[in-house]
Amino acid sequence: MALSTYVLAFFCESLHMVPFLILAFFPFYQQLRMPAWAVALLCVVSQFMQSAFYLYLMYHHQSLRPTDYVFPFFCFIIYFGCIKADFWKLLYLYIFVFDYIIFVRGVAFFLESCFNRDPNWDFYSLHTMLLIMTVFIVSLPFALCFLTKTKDRVFEVDNPGFWKKIWLLPFASTMLIWIYTPSVTWELVFSLDWVLSRLFLLLSMLIAYSVTLDAMDTIRHQTELAEQTSRQEMMLAMQQTQYQQLTRHMESTREARHDLRQHLNIIDQYLQNGDQEALKTYISQYRKYLPPDTQYTYCKNYAVNTIVCYYAEVARREGIAFTVDLRIPETLAVPEPELCAVIGNLLENALDACRDMYGKSPFIHIRMKEENNQLVLAIDNACSAAPAEKDGRFLSTKHEGFGTGTSSVQSTAERYHGTAQFRCANGVFYASVLLYGDEKNPQ
Repeated sequence: MALSTYVLAFFCESLHMVPFLILAFFPFYQQLRMPAWAVALLCVVSQFMQSAFYLYLMYHHQSLRPTDYVFPFFCFIIYFGCIKADFWKLLYLYIFVFDYIIFVRGVAFFLESCFNRDPNWDFYSLHTMLLIMTVFIVSLPFALCFLTKTKDRVFEVDNPGFWKKIWLLPFASTMLIWIYTPSVTWELVFSLDWVLSRLFLLLSMLIAYSVTLDAMDTIRHQTELAEQTSRQEMMLAMQQTQYQQLTRHMESTREARHDLRQHLNIIDQYLQNGDQEALKTYISQYRKYLPPDTQYTYCKNYAVNTIVCYYAEVARREGIAFTVDLRIPETLAVPEPELCAVIGNLLENALDACRDMYGKSPFIHIRMKEENNQLVLAIDNACSAAPAEKDGRFLSTKHEGFGTGTSSVQSTAERYHGTAQFRCANGVFYASVLLYGDEKNPQ
């Protein structure tokens, strides 16, 4: 073969990865593990190696079909090596990208067979590559739109067990196509079975992903209902605690009123007898038995005060130092349910961290202030070790996967134009949240 033939073949094969790179990296351009230029360099090097392998097969007059198996291998390495995200979720999305490329190439090969009836025609030619790029460009808006929406919805659900299995659903269709179309020949491509198999792959892929997305919506809705139920149960427990404290206070007041009469009679008797030393001794002993003053009102807002009182009582029973500084008005700029959910999640995490501090002095400090339609919340707590992180998110200590508490706090902060920051230093975990009064427009 002439040198120009090899150059043309190398050029065509080098274009092979372009559709994959566009679909694979565009939705994740903000989640790259390395700078964009480094990703581009890695893609160029990997594509050069694949094209070199293509020329090797071509030079030795061997089947070019093995390049179709080398291609997903290189794409797999680049995809998972360059994008910073959960492995199983990426695998689920990778199969979508790969199946879509199979569909595009299959349609292009079928069109090529319709235009050229020569059974000896080479499907790995410049003309075929131009057809592939044409089909890809025409269908690119649909593919990007579907993939971007799928990616956003996939990363809204944190269920490791679900993602470790669900990728098998679209993968099964991919394996069927590979098993029943092991080679690319003119007789095979120019057939109804070939084009129907590619259409079947596309339809099954869309159905599988649509069903999965609907299932994810159901899971997310159930999770939200569970969180709402948990918050309601927590508020009920807080109200019960408040009621118990109020009952104890009323009982103590009734007992104190009854005892006060007796004490006044005794004091009056000492005064009538002029026995001041005995009176001083009696008053001194009485003071020792007075119950300590307990402050149950931390702020003017009833809902916030209730939730803080609840956790203060829990901390007191478990021997955890609990200090409060709330400078907020009775009416808040942020809805009470949202704010109480944030406070509850952070204090629950703080209590869990303090419970793990065996033989140490656990503490929780909560501070909050509202000014100029801005609400600032800071909660510091002792911790024995920094929470485990993955991909910039904290892992749960109660179940497999990410913690829902901090994720919920971050979602609320974003919804109210604010921020949520977490850090651990010198045995102290610091959580700070900034919320603005107006929620983001859902549109």
